[in-house]
Amino acid sequence: MTVKLDDSDRKEVLRYLGYRGSEITEVVEEKLKAAFNLCNKIVNVRQVWKLYSIRESKEGITLEGADCELFGESLKKLLKGLNEAILFCVTIGIDFDREVEKQMIKDPTLGVCLNACGIAAIEKACDNLQLEVEKELGKKTTTRFSPGYGDLPLDSQKDFIRLLNTEKIAGVRLNENNLMNPLKSVTAIAGLTEE
Repeated sequence: MTVKLDDSDRKEVLRYLGYRGSEITEVVEEKLKAAFNLCNKIVNVRQVWKLYSIRESKEGITLEGADCELFGESLKKLLKGLNEAILFCVTIGIDFDREVEKQMIKDPTLGVCLNACGIAAIEKACDNLQLEVEKELGKKTTTRFSPGYGDLPLDSQKDFIRLLNTEKIAGVRLNENNLMNPLKSVTAIAGLTEE
């Protein structure tokens, strides 16, 4: 999958930069254009997803045949009444992280703009993956829900990484704090509903 930012993503990038109707200086405008171009050159989307039958458990959701229970009332509420869900992982790659680090030293304004572009790019990649899944399976996906969001514990990240074999397939691994590397990576679960 290829992800390219365009003018339709500008508002989202500005939101990540903290602009809320304030005037954008010429310098920031210039850096923003450069960040869009640089982002589009270095983003390398890798993804993996799996379909699971699910059932509600006392404490959350059980993934059938996966030896995995995801805990939390928020997730349980999102998936209530559903029988299937996808687990997925998407990343825009380690080269993106390296470029942001480099620019933060060389040109901090460009680095900050590039980082905001990366957030928009990973979100767009997740949206695109969900659209691909919907097309392939002929079903709709619910809102995605990630470890560390709501009451789904961050340490459930380990289950996502293990079940999806992300290190081998997408190059995504966890550190000792259950944070992903590359940084611009997302793991999530989304329920499946009939069209």
